[in-house]
Amino acid sequence: MRLSRRTKIWIAGILAGLSFALALLHLIALTSGGAVILGPARLATVSAGLDRKAEQLLGERRPPTAAILQSERLTQLALDEFPYDTSAWLRLAYIDRLRLGHLSATGIAALSRSYDLVAVDPQFAAWRIHFALENWENLPLSLKNSVRTEAAALSSDGSGRGKLAAALRAVEDPIGSVIATLWLDRYVTQPSQTEQRALEKAASRVRLLNN
Repeated sequence: MRLSRRTKIWIAGILAGLSFALALLHLIALTSGGAVILGPARLATVSAGLDRKAEQLLGERRPPTAAILQSERLTQLALDEFPYDTSAWLRLAYIDRLRLGHLSATGIAALSRSYDLVAVDPQFAAWRIHFALENWENLPLSLKNSVRTEAAALSSDGSGRGKLAAALRAVEDPIGSVIATLWLDRYVTQPSQTEQRALEKAASRVRLLNN
């Protein structure tokens, strides 16, 4: 059955209105803590909005217990919406450390999960390497290898190397700081010296060609 032009226009208008309403709900959810709730009904949930609110709750160096618990709840909701959220898994590990003063099996599992999802994460690599080194004694060998691989990858270019250097120099844990010192030499100083020698060699060749 063929639809009339008026019917097609009417259907298109309804679809456009629904699309606009959904987009508006998601925008409101993003800016209001991740969810739009009307009475008992949750109309829309956006994991990015939940992440934003959860991060804000942990803004202090030593957040109050209530803020930590609320952040944990929002983080779990974000993972329910999008289980591939690397930042949420890292936040769970951080919350575990905040609550206990060390990483438990729960925190280690969350940190490991973040590496399972993204082995080398340009956005979170520096923070993740620093956090891992602050908890180095508690990490299993497989997870230590993942952190080492990410550090090596981050050192492959000058920009990443600078972020890595800052992360390594900030480590305070006695055991982690020993590893950080070794990595500073291996992944920051030595590659930088190699690049400098290569640049000097190239400049020397240019000068020879110009003479």
